[in-house]
Amino acid sequence: MGGQPVRVSELDRNFKFEVMAHEDARDISACFCCGSCTAGCPIHAVYPEHDPRRIARMINLGMRKKALSSPYIWYCAECGICEQSCPQNVRFFTALNVLRDMAVKEGYLPPLSINEERCSGCGICVALCPNTAVELRTQDGKRVARLAAASCNGCGICGAACPSGAIVVKLFEDEGILAQIKAFMAQKRKRKAKTRIQT
Repeated sequence: MGGQPVRVSELDRNFKFEVMAHEDARDISACFCCGSCTAGCPIHAVYPEHDPRRIARMINLGMRKKALSSPYIWYCAECGICEQSCPQNVRFFTALNVLRDMAVKEGYLPPLSINEERCSGCGICVALCPNTAVELRTQDGKRVARLAAASCNGCGICGAACPSGAIVVKLFEDEGILAQIKAFMAQKRKRKAKTRIQT
């Protein structure tokens, strides 16, 4: 996985069961890595390193550290195409939420950074964050945004809304988002064409 050897001694036999203990991820062991999820994923079309099948494989093999430290668990757009494509009905993107929670609890932070010097303290990020993961604190007499990593799911809303450009979410820069939208629209056109052919 990723071109590097995996040592059996590094595998965690219980990892898969810890993930599957959550209702949203109970069916992850049904994945047999056919690649349907990856073939339909608009994020994979832009960033080939993001591979839902690979992440599922890491979970099932017990590659705890590799899975939880992977930046790609944060890049899911939650469009649901992977789940619609899966012949095993694996609820993959909901399983990613479980992985994200586990990652934060074990000290692996989302790929988000806040430049406190650029922050104007406007509070837009705080108001828009669906997970109350950003808060305003006073530092040296100035209000600045701070990340509460335990609540962050890496959605990128704060970075998109920040008027001063103080919040950056890796791969959620403007060019990356536009590329993802184009890839999503291309997948949608393919699915429509396939449906027309079948009917």
